[in-house]
Amino acid sequence: EAVDFGAKIKYIILNNSANFDEKTSIKIKECKENGINVICVEDYIFDKLTSENAPQGIITVCEYFSEKHRFFTTVENENYSNEKIVMLESVRDPGNFGTIIRNAVAFGIDRLIISSDCVDIYSPKVIRASMGAFFKIKIDIVKDFVSAIKELKKSQRRVLGAALEKNSLILGKDNISSNDIVILGNEGHGLSQESLGECTNTVLIPMKENTESLNVAIASAIIMWEISK
Repeated sequence: EAVDFGAKIKYIILNNSANFDEKTSIKIKECKENGINVICVEDYIFDKLTSENAPQGIITVCEYFSEKHRFFTTVENENYSNEKIVMLESVRDPGNFGTIIRNAVAFGIDRLIISSDCVDIYSPKVIRASMGAFFKIKIDIVKDFVSAIKELKKSQRRVLGAALEKNSLILGKDNISSNDIVILGNEGHGLSQESLGECTNTVLIPMKENTESLNVAIASAIIMWEISK
């Protein structure tokens, strides 16, 4: 995926004892032919370099994917017309975040706009959990998240916070369109009061009574599927 979507690969480290499938072997050969340094190391060295308990025998070192991943203080509304957008506030778990990226690509979301206190998007666990989707989606990291919400509302788009409130829209019952922007919050605390205060409305996933709230990655899949319809 890194090769196919234009990541700037600096070098590749291979475990001498690893066996790769045909597709991976072809990509490694392609990288060599394009002048990328491919380094083979013994098992004990490779094990020192990886944080995985059961590594697959290959580590790819790339430059930041700055063509799609950008850092801002806030956003400018006119840059996002006709895009399907989901926003994330303070999502901290790398497995959740990587899965949300994977969900977003699967359901046709064009861009994630995230608060700067979310988990590092370049965390190895984020990238692994995204299963290659990391290279396919635009991500904007904004320092002033509340200001970004205000800016996006200037285009008359609804910004809906995923939260259980008395007057929340009900997913699957009330009309949610691909033009709406949904915000998902922190795993333990949900959305901040400041962000909720700026939302046009809130939206909830209907569930049986006396059940715990859904994991944020699972909730994102349900909401993104509804938006994609």
